[in-house]
Amino acid sequence: MHVEVIETVERLFEIELAWDELYAADPHAHLYLSSDFLCAVAIRVPHKFRILAAWSDDNRCIGLLPLLVRTKWIKSEGCLINVFDMLGHVFDADYTGILCDPSFEDTVCKSFGNTVSQMPFARIVLNYFSGPGTRLEAFTDAFDPQTCGSKANEHLINNGQTNNLICPSVELPDKFSKYLAGLSANSRQKLRRLVRQLDEDPSLKVRRSRPETFTQDVTILSKLWYLKHAQQKGPKRAARLAELFKDVMMLGLANGMVYLAILWRDGTPIAAQANYIDKARREVLFHVAGRDDSVRDLSVGLMLQAHCIRWAIANGFTRYDFTVGNEPYKYSLGGVDREILSREIYTLSGKNTRDQLDDRSREDVLALLR
Repeated sequence: MHVEVIETVERLFEIELAWDELYAADPHAHLYLSSDFLCAVAIRVPHKFRILAAWSDDNRCIGLLPLLVRTKWIKSEGCLINVFDMLGHVFDADYTGILCDPSFEDTVCKSFGNTVSQMPFARIVLNYFSGPGTRLEAFTDAFDPQTCGSKANEHLINNGQTNNLICPSVELPDKFSKYLAGLSANSRQKLRRLVRQLDEDPSLKVRRSRPETFTQDVTILSKLWYLKHAQQKGPKRAARLAELFKDVMMLGLANGMVYLAILWRDGTPIAAQANYIDKARREVLFHVAGRDDSVRDLSVGLMLQAHCIRWAIANGFTRYDFTVGNEPYKYSLGGVDREILSREIYTLSGKNTRDQLDDRSREDVLALLR
């Protein structure tokens, strides 16, 4: 077995078939580790990404670790450092991880750790890691405890009420009526009423985004999301995040990875929701939603979630993942908990190993000098 360090988009396209075969073989794979998603991200940061690929002796791809090399100025130390982030998460992926052939899991993850440990870095951020903890442990164990430490990261929001490392999901039956039958009596009654209202009220329409409306629809989603979150996150940060996911959503729509639904009332958009769709694994992953909070007589968010679950069942999907966060509404829709992990590896000195910057730092350094 050997590890290849990939830093060109052209090489990613060359290994795409082998990547897809590995994706199909890994029972813990998810859309955010797919070639479609990560190649689209890599194209946007051609001078910053680094993907490690493990190859077996018979030339099969048996592991992939997608990283992004970042450069930061540490004022207190008066120096530049490198931070390795998970490539997908920096660009709005809900999950990260290491793609592995299960037969080589321990060997691959240790080899990835050994390879990365020889690179110049001060921090390695492995947040929102979805997959067996044994993969994370095997990777972390490769770092010298004399020079490096590690810690678990928490991700609590809403004043500590929501844990983003708990990710509810629900297995979907073949009919929406069966799905409803599996809910509590109160939830079942409420969803039936909302779905009936959506079907029968002529003022309400849900429209799926189409190529001719992609730009308009993503703008609607972005505005609705901003209006809901500007006060909580601050106008500047909310505006920056809204612009980021506009770009990501346009890529996802163009690649057929995103289902974007908009709820209209009398010709006015009042809610929007974007889900990633993993056709290979028959999964729908909730990603982002926005709504008009001035609408008080209708549970627009829940109505749109019910529509999206109904759409997923009608199109043969077998799992609906509510992704990060244990908000109560997810359990009313049948969510069952799954926990993910977050880990950070850091140098005890706070500075880069090997007293040098990574070769992929050039773009960030130039930006800092401007």
